[in-house]
Amino acid sequence: MIQGLYTSATGMMSHSTSMNVVGQNLANQNTVGFKEQLWLIGDLMSDLYPAGAAYELEVKQVGVGSHISDVRTNFKPGAFEPGSAETDLAISGKGFFQVTLGDEVYYTRAGNFRFDENGFLKAPTGHNLMGYPIDQNGTVSKTLQPIQINTNSETLSSDPPKATTSINASVNLFNKQNVYEDDDNPYFSMIQNWNADNEPPLDSRVESIPLQYYDANGVRQSVNLYLDPVTAKNGEQVYEYIIAMDPSMDARAEYAGTKSAGLLMSGTMTFSSAGELMNMNAFTPNGEDLTDLNNWTLANLQDGVPTITLQQEGLPAQSISLNLGMKSNNNGWTNGQNEGVNGLTAAEIGDSFSGLPGMTDPEFNSNATTALRTNASLKNLSQDGYTKGELQNMFIDENGIVQLSYTNGQSHDLYQIPLARFTSEDGLYRAGNNLYQHAREAGDVEFGTAGEENYGDIISQTLENSNVDMAREMSNMIVLQRGFQSNSKSLQTVDTMLQRALELKRN
Repeated sequence: MIQGLYTSATGMMSHSTSMNVVGQNLANQNTVGFKEQLWLIGDLMSDLYPAGAAYELEVKQVGVGSHISDVRTNFKPGAFEPGSAETDLAISGKGFFQVTLGDEVYYTRAGNFRFDENGFLKAPTGHNLMGYPIDQNGTVSKTLQPIQINTNSETLSSDPPKATTSINASVNLFNKQNVYEDDDNPYFSMIQNWNADNEPPLDSRVESIPLQYYDANGVRQSVNLYLDPVTAKNGEQVYEYIIAMDPSMDARAEYAGTKSAGLLMSGTMTFSSAGELMNMNAFTPNGEDLTDLNNWTLANLQDGVPTITLQQEGLPAQSISLNLGMKSNNNGWTNGQNEGVNGLTAAEIGDSFSGLPGMTDPEFNSNATTALRTNASLKNLSQDGYTKGELQNMFIDENGIVQLSYTNGQSHDLYQIPLARFTSEDGLYRAGNNLYQHAREAGDVEFGTAGEENYGDIISQTLENSNVDMAREMSNMIVLQRGFQSNSKSLQTVDTMLQRALELKRN
């Protein structure tokens, strides 16, 4: 009977310990990112005792009680609720944030982070959230470090301007009237009639379309695309064109103040009878008097497209590649007879349609320049320059990219927040404050990009609630109370039996 006392006591102890687990769950039912614990009661070893007649021995077993065999963590995701800041982060799926305090490394699902006075992104416990830095070229480092973003610093509070280096323009060219007719040089007649001393420098009947760009100070400027039709040949339509800036703003030493000021590029574009671009060429200045066609040579191609070079007062020279709908895949020119005619001048073409050069191995844009019988217009324009911008917002995307956006429409990636996962989450050691430590039982830790390779997504302005199920915990509480009560009754009964046995002995 004495053993019965101990057996009942172990039952009371295991149920009371299980009640501690239930109490812990209920105490943290509103704790951000808390994961409920599950208790498992197991039996203790059993005693052996012989039974049966003297000539027939049989082994019997009687258990000696119960104990807590395991306390597991339920890593099932909790419900999401809106956060109050961009740095409130939740993980939808597998993964943990890594945080550090000094040399100690921890992992957590609680994403209620905030910036401190030094710009470090921290948990309420003071632990630093770790991330991979991203440099200006967009390269992600593979060395984790505490995320620090000081938005008051000069480098982050504003975004410096960027001068345009490339323009992609899609234009529809249409002009019924051939304003400048020249039988000797029909394809470059506008050049010979350009006069920077006049306002405008060309006849007002010449169609012009502005192409915008940004200078080194981030100021929006524009160059003009002038176009004039040439008599059609073989059912194909040819336009001569000029790219020019405002002559009064031209600060190039050899052209400023001359009649040639403002001229940047000239050439022709050939279209099919349906208005589709078939061929084009580009000539750039190579001398002082630009009304002389000998001072225009085929442009050098960079990445398959020609480049204009301009300069304004007080600013450095600016080179801009100009793509009007086609490029050469091998940076070369041909006149249909000979390749490698890069030294060709505009004067050598004369009135020869077949002598017009074109790009070798041409590639046409899907939205290339056209010559449809509608009004001349700019269909599409993109360029890579921008003005100065002020810090507008911080954003964290589903892949954990921490990004700053500015009023000039630009954004810059600063960090990538990785997610950690383990071979066995059940092997993690609970360190308190919603933190876990990596233990040997958890296996290897791996880091990956959120939203990829079986890692969960990161959701900003959102927090993950506790996954404690109150209804289940209340039910567990009743079950444990009954179990504890039954074991206490068993203990009391055994005690009564012992007392009765002692009374029998006294009597």
